[in-house]
Amino acid sequence: MATLVLSYAGSMITQTTPLNILLVDDAPSVRQALRWLVEEIPGFQVVGEAADGETAVQLCHDLLPDVVVLDIDLPHKNGFRVTRLLKETMPQIHVVVLSGHGDGATRQLAADVGADAFVEKSDGWQALLAELENAFARNSINKEVADYTD
Repeated sequence: MATLVLSYAGSMITQTTPLNILLVDDAPSVRQALRWLVEEIPGFQVVGEAADGETAVQLCHDLLPDVVVLDIDLPHKNGFRVTRLLKETMPQIHVVVLSGHGDGATRQLAADVGADAFVEKSDGWQALLAELENAFARNSINKEVADYTD
């Protein structure tokens, strides 16, 4: 396993366990592009994919990802409902909403249901990578605190 080292808030953070990521989008081409992007980063690992909201929730319970990259427009349960369910039952999961809708009302609704981050698809891949790095840093800090208190 590769070691991922990031600079966060002026300090270096090292993590040897991968950041497990679930990709959720109804478009197979988007999921494929996301997988290619994420798997190029040492320390990031795609643990599953879902094309609808119900499958996303089930996979979260089965796979326990650290991060879910989640589209809003999904069949069966939209991304807002999925986010609310995940935050009620698995609040430790970092939810990054990735959407083509970037208006203020959509961003606010995502925040209201508990999304940890919002990235508009038109912002480009670097914006998503920045949010995944933030999730990595948060996950690393949480694991260090848990190790310290155990």
